[in-house]
Amino acid sequence: MKHVYFTSIAAMVFACNFGLAQTWWPQNSNTSSDLNEIFYVSNNVGWTFGDSTDILGGYASGVELKSVNQGFTYNKVDMGSPIYQIMGSYFHNTSIGFAVGRNKLSGNGLIISTVDGGASWTEFSPLPERLADIHFSDVNNGWTVGRNDFVMRTTDGGTNWVDISTNAGDHLEGVFFTTNTNGYIVGRAGIIISTTDGGNNWNYLNSNSQRDLNAVYFVNDSTGWVVGTAGEILFTNNWGLSWNAQNSGTQEDLNDVSFVNDTTGWAVGTAGTVLKTIDAGANWIPEVSGTTEDITSLTMRNESLGWYCGLNGTIFIYGIDPPNSVQKIDGNLNVQIYPNPTSSSTTISLPDNKEYSFVLSNAQGEAVKVWNTSGNNNVKIDCQTLIQGIYFLQIQDENKMSAVQKIVINK
Repeated sequence: MKHVYFTSIAAMVFACNFGLAQTWWPQNSNTSSDLNEIFYVSNNVGWTFGDSTDILGGYASGVELKSVNQGFTYNKVDMGSPIYQIMGSYFHNTSIGFAVGRNKLSGNGLIISTVDGGASWTEFSPLPERLADIHFSDVNNGWTVGRNDFVMRTTDGGTNWVDISTNAGDHLEGVFFTTNTNGYIVGRAGIIISTTDGGNNWNYLNSNSQRDLNAVYFVNDSTGWVVGTAGEILFTNNWGLSWNAQNSGTQEDLNDVSFVNDTTGWAVGTAGTVLKTIDAGANWIPEVSGTTEDITSLTMRNESLGWYCGLNGTIFIYGIDPPNSVQKIDGNLNVQIYPNPTSSSTTISLPDNKEYSFVLSNAQGEAVKVWNTSGNNNVKIDCQTLIQGIYFLQIQDENKMSAVQKIVINK
């Protein structure tokens, strides 16, 4: 009977919470510096970069924040060189990555690389132009773009960079390559250029826009979006041969765009603007961002997990519940679960060492784990065999006090 009883509770709780929409939740960045770039290489590990807070007052290094727990904590890392302003980054894995921007004191552009997850950085030779963005199609082939038509390419994993600048006529702000040969660059005054040979030759595309274009994202060789000032969103599904303006519903400047599949994506911008589409941009719906700060950068892992960053140390995570927390559904038993969401395991912190019974059910009310413990007030749950989704845990002690908690598993 206990098994059946919990199944009905879980089904009822799930039915009550099924309509909960994804929400943006604030995270503590431990800085008031403006943050320009955020990049999560996995569901747990990510970096955020920004500006130094006080160049003349002695705080001389750029801001690098790293998290290994979905942003539950961000640790400030000493970048080891003065006055970096990082504007773009790309990580292949938790160890190897690149960042681009400029030296705020000299004004020179810079490319830096790390092989130890950002603990230390190696700077390449100073460059004549400030860099704005960087993208890799694989571990060997990468491109970076910046002011005054400046474009550089590497074909050896970043050991050497070669100038392959265009003649676009203005500053370049965003770059995205779908393969080693097929790529797109956007910039000021409606500039969109493409290549089908890795950048040896460039094609100048008609965007039908004179607005500054800030970011580009493609889900395949032919289908992509560009965002820019005054709410500009452009869409192509024919390799950029034509671009159609989509109605963003805002006049705020849009600074970044990201898609998780060919229909679902987000765009972010000034004054806390967050837009979402689930129909490839036919409709863009504003989301409650939780901030009025300008949002500068966006990274989405899947439909239910992502982050954005912005001015004054702003970082938010996308999820159903506050990150690394537990939503108490029912009961009078005081327990805590951490981490939650989780990808591998989580620990139940119980109030004492009594005898407890546990039933873990999936969102359909089906029990997937049933067990008992005694004499242990910290119980670990192995979640590696469970698929991604929402689960409900019923806990009952020997005095019939109980609790039902929601656990979110992200893979």
